Amino acid sequence: MKLLFVADNSTEQNWGCRATSFALRRMVADRHEITGTITRALLKSPLTEPRAHAERAHALLVRRLRRPKVRRTPVVGDLVFGAIEALGAVHEPSHDIEGDAALLWDLRDRSPKARAIVERIEACDGIVVNGEGEMIFPDPPRPTLLQTLAICALARRRGKRVFYINGMVSRAPDGTALAETVAATVRALDGAVLSVRDYLSQETAAELLPAFTPAFHADALFSWYPHFADSAAPRYDPAALIPFFDRTGAARPPVTDRPYVAISGSSLAAKNQRGAADGYTHLAERLKALGLPLLLVATCRGDDFLEVVAKRTGLPFLPVSTPIFAGAAVMANARLLVSGRWHPSIMAALGGAPCVFLGSNSHKTFSLQQLLDYPAPREFPAIPGAGDVEAIAAAARDALAGGIDRRRTIAAAAARMNESARAMIDCVA
Repeated sequence: MKLLFVADNSTEQNWGCRATSFALRRMVADRHEITGTITRALLKSPLTEPRAHAERAHALLVRRLRRPKVRRTPVVGDLVFGAIEALGAVHEPSHDIEGDAALLWDLRDRSPKARAIVERIEACDGIVVNGEGEMIFPDPPRPTLLQTLAICALARRRGKRVFYINGMVSRAPDGTALAETVAATVRALDGAVLSVRDYLSQETAAELLPAFTPAFHADALFSWYPHFADSAAPRYDPAALIPFFDRTGAARPPVTDRPYVAISGSSLAAKNQRGAADGYTHLAERLKALGLPLLLVATCRGDDFLEVVAKRTGLPFLPVSTPIFAGAAVMANARLLVSGRWHPSIMAALGGAPCVFLGSNSHKTFSLQQLLDYPAPREFPAIPGAGDVEAIAAAARDALAGGIDRRRTIAAAAARMNESARAMIDCVA
């Protein structure tokens, strides 16, 4: 079958976006022909409708200057946005999914974004949507989710099959779910094949999307388990990391010469960079008492605050630009990971590394503990306060005390999830 891969996030800096996109695309390509991709950059780009002969100028102004900061600038803001409106229109994603789908089709000859999307849909038999952590229902709604739903609706109108897999269904962090977005999702995915990556997503779908019965298949990233299975060995060996850094242009952190603890951020902490820097500074100082060297790891631009923490504490820092397999090796070989990130925590699990989980923008870090057989799933605040730091330190000591037996238990669970992830492709038929 000829398939369009929608939400290909392999061009993003975020480690999880890149890694799971690589893994899922590989599985799809093993059985089907991928005729094109719609990247996250294309999903996020503005849908412009330029006046005649103004396509290039309008697109340039929108891409570079249509920003809230420019809009608030006295005089300049009015001039720039006036020019944008004079040269054409910009359409924002909405809950009118059917209308947005029709708009993509109607603008296929005038809008660069619409043209790119329609051409790719017309060339395929069906679309495979890499659902990832997109299906969350906050207020205001996520524009990329609305745009993805419009693409699904358009594909259905054009007689294409829709496979929404490797996904999640979650309420917002405050426990709410915006009814308009839920209703739009039901309409857009009517008749689609759904697969979710965790049990809590199945439960949430039963509550919010009762018309669907999504299958469970573990995240595509678990299919990388064979690359890191040896990391659950009884003794730590820094040589296990060397091949993943070899000739990449990235230096292996010297701290990995001996057993170490890794610390990464959280999608929720990313929304408050100053507060996160303060909370993580306190946390890092406290975790020094564990007796193992610490490594701060930015797995997304949202983790930029960790560079501030590194300067304050003198701890080594691994940047988001690290090659993805090298980054995964760092996580898999750590003795412990403290993190609120879903995919980096999966990378750790591939080598059996235990995690202390912080909060995120959804239920994902709690649900991951269910998949990995954690005996008592617990999630600490995304930005830890003074009392949280002490509790996290205690949990870290307990996780390290589990030793090789704990690593083997987690690695065994990751091996089962590897088999589950590889069966996901059976949904695409």
